[in-house]
Formats: sequence, structure tokens, C-alpha cells
Amino acid sequence: MPATRRALIGGMLLVATLSGCSATQFIYNRVDILIRWYLDDYVTLDRDQQARFNTRLDALLEWHRLEELPQYVVLLDDALTILDDGVPLESTRAMAARIESAAIRLQDPFLELLLNTGEDLSPVQRTGFIEVLLAKQEELEADRLARDDAEYRDDLGRRFDKQLSRYLGPLTDEQVSRLEQGVAAMTRLDHFWLQDRRVWIAALSEILLGDEPDWADQVRALIAGRDEALLPDYREGIDHNGEVILQLSRDVLLLRSDEQDKKLRARLTALRDDLAALSDA
Repeated sequence: MPATRRALIGGMLLVATLSGCSATQFIYNRVDILIRWYLDDYVTLDRDQQARFNTRLDALLEWHRLEELPQYVVLLDDALTILDDGVPLESTRAMAARIESAAIRLQDPFLELLLNTGEDLSPVQRTGFIEVLLAKQEELEADRLARDDAEYRDDLGRRFDKQLSRYLGPLTDEQVSRLEQGVAAMTRLDHFWLQDRRVWIAALSEILLGDEPDWADQVRALIAGRDEALLPDYREGIDHNGEVILQLSRDVLLLRSDEQDKKLRARLTALRDDLAALSDA
């Protein structure tokens, strides 16, 4: 998944979803703080810039609360229905597509927030922003590419186990075995991702430091064309892994115990009720 879309999901949809039902309202109501902290990692805004950013962010979050949260509630209602129906493959596939659509709907307003903030930045701030991007790229490459294949798959397995266990509780031996099979079947993508990210940073740097009058439109075009610019092997790997993850998640759900089913339904229902309360606040 392209980095912009991953950031959007991580910033809003999954922050609420993965935080745990009892903490959902607490976390969601502080998404603005989390986003500001994340922005501070890349650029330091002065008082006036921060005030303008806060106003724009508040408007974005209000739109998200009023327009998007009710749709998440419907998604969770439908997820419970899918469990009732025995987790049909096509229903699971359709649910995954709807979650992807929810992320895509956030892309344009979130991008406009960032572009408006970019218009406020001085040349020195833009240069600093690019320097931080490149430094983080170096850190990622040093960390991720140092792993051998076994370490890479161990990391994947731990992440999947953590996310699934959050909703199901400890996985059974059969579920762990299925998880290991799925991870083994996935294509390793970190080198493709990092290569694509470095090319994207170089293109973004040229636009931001060039500071042409139409720079914002250039960034929009860069992001709009990013999917099409992916290397064929990277795109094939993304599609392959997406299908593996879909089948893996479905199979783990089909293998759930009665106790896991009870916990899963309780967490989804509590999350659904939290999001409904937030959307009505």
C-alpha cells in the first residue's frame, strides 16, 4: 500500500480500531495531539503556523467525526453479520475493499491539510523537512535491510500474532500453524518499499525546494501517479500479499474457539458502540 494511504489509515481509522475498545474514545479524542506530535518529528512550526495548522486540523477531524465515523459503525455491524454467516470469502473480500475505500476517502482532505501547511513553510523549514525525510530513510534502510529472510518473516509473524491476539486472545496451535504458513507464502517487499520511498522523496524534494508557483499541483500529481509508478514486481507483490493476508485472516477466524468468538464479538460490539457515541457527540 502506498505510504500516503498507510499514513492515513494509521493516523485515524486504525488508531481508533486498534487502540482497544475501552480506550477508543480516549484515543480518538486525542488524534489531533498524535498528529501534531508526528508533524513535530518532521518540522517545527512557529506560533502562527501552528495556529493555522490547528484550525485546519480541527476542521478535518470534525468532518471525519460527522461523515466517516457513522460509516465505520456500519462496517462493524456488517463485520458482526459476516461472523454470523460463517465468514464467507466474498463477504470478507468485500469488507476489505470497503476498509480500503474508507482510507482512500481520507486521502484528499488529509493531503490538502499537508499542502496548506506546506504553503506556510519557509525555505529553511522546507530544507529541514527534506533533511529529516532523508535521515529517516537512512535509518529505515539500515534497520530493515539488515534483516535476513528468517528475521523478516519472524517480524511479520509477531506483528500478525499481536494484532490477531488483540481481538481473539492467545492463538491456538492450529491458528499459529496457519499463521506461519501465511507468513511463509508472502513476498518480501521491504526492499521494494524502501526503493520506492527513496525515489518518491527525491521527486518530492525537487518540487518543494524548487518552489514553483504550481508546486502544490505538482505534489498532487506526484501522489496521484504513485500507484502507477510502482515497479511491476512491487505491484505484483502487493497484490499477492494482500490475497495471502485476506485468506490467512479468514482462516484464523474460521478456526476460532467459542471463547475467542465471544471475545471477538464483545470487542467489536464495544468498538462499534464507542464509535457510534463519538459520531453523535
